[in-house]
Amino acid sequence: MRVFYFNLTKMKRNSLVGLLVAVSFCLIGSIVIKQQIVPSTAGSKPHAIYKVQTKEKLVALTFDISWGTKVPGPVMDILKKNNIKSTFFLSGPWAEKYPHFPKRLVREGHEIASHGDRHINLSQESPETVRKEIMSAHNKLKKVTGISPSLIRTPNGDWDDMVLSICDDLGYKVIQWSADSMDWKKPGVKEIVNGVLEKAHPGAIILMHASDTCSQTPDALPAVIKGLKEKGYQFVTVSELLKYGPGVID
Repeated sequence: MRVFYFNLTKMKRNSLVGLLVAVSFCLIGSIVIKQQIVPSTAGSKPHAIYKVQTKEKLVALTFDISWGTKVPGPVMDILKKNNIKSTFFLSGPWAEKYPHFPKRLVREGHEIASHGDRHINLSQESPETVRKEIMSAHNKLKKVTGISPSLIRTPNGDWDDMVLSICDDLGYKVIQWSADSMDWKKPGVKEIVNGVLEKAHPGAIILMHASDTCSQTPDALPAVIKGLKEKGYQFVTVSELLKYGPGVID
């Protein structure tokens, strides 16, 4: 009788150990399964978009404007003559001071985007200042054009994770570029044209300027357009380009 009790006790202990082992494996398996089904986007953070991944021969001509009245008109004239729609990143104070230019852009079908308010490096400012700068420009552009922009190119193309996070929170995509015309350096018309044509690629976002400091842009733009057409490229706005593929972050 004592032997039977010992064996029964041993069997109970073995069963208990087995049960604990089985439960442990189940818990581990459950954890592994949960880890495997976590969405791949979990923990992702906002990024700046430099180009679009596509095989289509499409490019987006983009223009930043922060000051002046001599260059914007001729640039718009050239685009109108060639029936090209572009994305214009406008600073709030400039749009407010010269409202006839932004209004013309809207009439002629161009995309209105933000270039911020003051031309300062936002990454050097406090989160409160960054939010204020973006919303100040947003409200000025909306008041002048009737459009609430959803794309922004931060002043000087400057950003950090804090700036990206605030832009995302305010409903903005941060747009950079993959082909810099270097027109802001005024290197010469030929150099501007050749630079764009050499850097162009499917899904490219091309950086140009229509501020008065970039006085060579109107002379270079016709050849830029002609050269890109000869290479088989078609022109779209940034928002249209984003429909053809995912944005590339660097």
